Amino acid sequence: MTLGKKDLPYPYNQDFSGIVTRVKGVREATRAALVNSPKVASYLKAGANLIEQNLGACERAAEADGRKQYWSGLRFLTERALSKEMENLEPPFLRQKGDGPYRATWATHDDYLNDLLTFMFHAMSYDPQYDAEVETRGWLDDEESFVDAIDRATYAELQAICRMPLFRLQLIMVATADRNDGIHDAIANSYAGALEPWKKIYESTFASRGFQLRPGVTLDQLAYMLAAVTEGFALHHLGDPGAGIIGESPDDNLVGMAVLGILNSYLEPVSEPSGRALREHFRDVSNTARPTARTFDDSGE
Repeated sequence: MTLGKKDLPYPYNQDFSGIVTRVKGVREATRAALVNSPKVASYLKAGANLIEQNLGACERAAEADGRKQYWSGLRFLTERALSKEMENLEPPFLRQKGDGPYRATWATHDDYLNDLLTFMFHAMSYDPQYDAEVETRGWLDDEESFVDAIDRATYAELQAICRMPLFRLQLIMVATADRNDGIHDAIANSYAGALEPWKKIYESTFASRGFQLRPGVTLDQLAYMLAAVTEGFALHHLGDPGAGIIGESPDDNLVGMAVLGILNSYLEPVSEPSGRALREHFRDVSNTARPTARTFDDSGE
């Protein structure tokens, strides 16, 4: 019994016209038939399986040669490329020719890659790549308008993150790292290097501008939220530069709008503290705003 495309599971049984556009075929009718054939659908399924196996959130075994899966994103870091780069290093770094010195230093290439990644993600390596302290952290406390300072700082911060090789490397590692391969510990160290200076800036800026955190949120939690929002927008901007994430000017960037919303929610004047957590405040607001005609049954639906 021969199965057709209609027998395939969703979404492989759907019309791929306008989706699959690069199959071979001299005649248009031939290409159109091939696009919606079980053959094409099967190749797409095979590719989807490989993506799931290598990028899915599950435990993955080492490859046949013993190399870890997350090395797949680092194929440019070959021994040959490394040896060539060593020959062109500028003083005061040492130039080495051939792979002899390298093999005498690390037993395997995997050992070297582990050390390299641990170094790259170490807190000490963050600021040299970041190189934007004046454009970002320096404005929050110096600008007369807190709102303008937030716009300018977030505008520069998004650009700084997007140009950092470390951020792109982190995206590869997060997507492909196994649960217990040590990469997560290294990335955690990198976050510490990135966020510790910001937490000090936040603390001093809030105090100098007469703000304090609402009850129910810590400085660490606020720093994590702001970092996550910024990195999320950076990822979107890298993938779709035309989306308008960064805007034409500091006061027209979506990161600034989001950060302003978060700070407006979690900060309160020291002189007029509400003493209420955001959840309590918004619960009251949402209950007041709810139309009187809207009712809920006992299940809460």
